Amino acid sequence: MTDGGEPSAGAADPPIRADGAAQRGRRALNPLSVAGNLEYDRVLFFSDAVFAIAITLLVVDIRVPDVVKDAAQEISKSTDKILSFTISFLVIGLFWMGHHRLFRFITALDRRLMFINLLFLGTIAFLPYPTALLFAGNTHQPAAPVFYAACVAAAGLVELAIWLYATHAKGLVPASVPPAVRRYELAQLLPTPVVFLLSIPVAFIAPAVAPFTWILLLPIGRILPRIMRAKVNGEVAS
Repeated sequence: MTDGGEPSAGAADPPIRADGAAQRGRRALNPLSVAGNLEYDRVLFFSDAVFAIAITLLVVDIRVPDVVKDAAQEISKSTDKILSFTISFLVIGLFWMGHHRLFRFITALDRRLMFINLLFLGTIAFLPYPTALLFAGNTHQPAAPVFYAACVAAAGLVELAIWLYATHAKGLVPASVPPAVRRYELAQLLPTPVVFLLSIPVAFIAPAVAPFTWILLLPIGRILPRIMRAKVNGEVAS
């Protein structure tokens, strides 16, 4: 076998170039890119690269002057930037973990799912900008936290769309994945867009308080999976 999974050319086989062209032609007619194929792996590698670059860009805004007379004072001046970096690092990290978890179940891709995934990666790549704005201006004005919450909520909704489309399209998620597991994964995706959308009216009323409402993701992220996992175990056992 060759590296691409195609049979090696023998004495009675057609020329390698012709056979390779025929194989590529058949693959082009296949609407699905299945796990283990190069096309599928390229999508995941590209996705991981976008996450890595977005997380790296978060720290670009935290710069140290060429001359630092008082390190403690410089750290104090950068506290807001460090806080915004920490928040967005955790947010993007959670998105990456969710994306990784979904593609344990999504074993094939079609063009629509690839397009939805590309939209999701676009929202992730954009997050460093609202992160830089978050504490850059007056923390008593709602524009920055509202914009940040809207961007994160949009990313959460598009990630949710990935799962909803994959579970309803034919052949993308194996039929062996039970409905209870599908609902469990759906429930794990819901808290992020819900919490950030609910924080938007809070930001209009108390802009400085809005970022602290995002901490609700931590208890919700621990409690909800336990509840759903118990339901999944109960349904599978029955």
